[in-house]
Amino acid sequence: MTKQPVIIVTEGTSTLGARICKEIAATQSIVIALSTNENEGYDLVASDPRVRFRQANSQKESDVRAVLEEVEAQFGRLDALIYNPPSTPPGHLTSFHELDLFDWNQALHQQLTAAVFSAQLSYPLLKSSQGAIVNVIPTPNEDDRHSEVLSVCSQGLIGLSESLANSLAPSVRVHAVCHYLNRSTDEKNDVNQYSDVAAMVRFLVSKETAHINGQVFKVTDRALEKKHT
Repeated sequence: MTKQPVIIVTEGTSTLGARICKEIAATQSIVIALSTNENEGYDLVASDPRVRFRQANSQKESDVRAVLEEVEAQFGRLDALIYNPPSTPPGHLTSFHELDLFDWNQALHQQLTAAVFSAQLSYPLLKSSQGAIVNVIPTPNEDDRHSEVLSVCSQGLIGLSESLANSLAPSVRVHAVCHYLNRSTDEKNDVNQYSDVAAMVRFLVSKETAHINGQVFKVTDRALEKKHT
């Protein structure tokens, strides 16, 4: 068994996911980024060789199970699961009267159901290490119209985080880190919020926060918020 902390980050090749991976890898942890995009995975590892990549669909229970079995066999431990869902689920910003129920159900699976089975599958290893789950939650700006899908998913994931914090304590601590979506580009999100989100996630999975549980942190850019008011 390795003595280094082992941490899984879902959607680890996204702009935010890559930020989180690199931030945590700098703490001498073993960071495993999950993504279906093999080329982006290789690019991530090339940009920071401290990060490891596994091609896996974090919305498929069988893929997550296979990764966890590999982690247990190779490292013998898991210290944190960072559930970082896609920031724009199906139906995001679709007008309510045009919202397709297929997209609605896909969004609920992507943002909520996958978070549930990922936590269930990770729990035995996390319990052994007294580890943590951190759900990274995209949330709509208050003045966004047609944000029903993301609003329901984000509030549901916050509620799930708070409930799991009670149910899994004291063996596993659970937190939520919320960030507001910038309606322009990922690059602007990165400048305004993503570095702070990554720093907050790194802090929450560290041993320094072993006594903290069930917290919901909102990481926002005040200048961005003021601009939209």
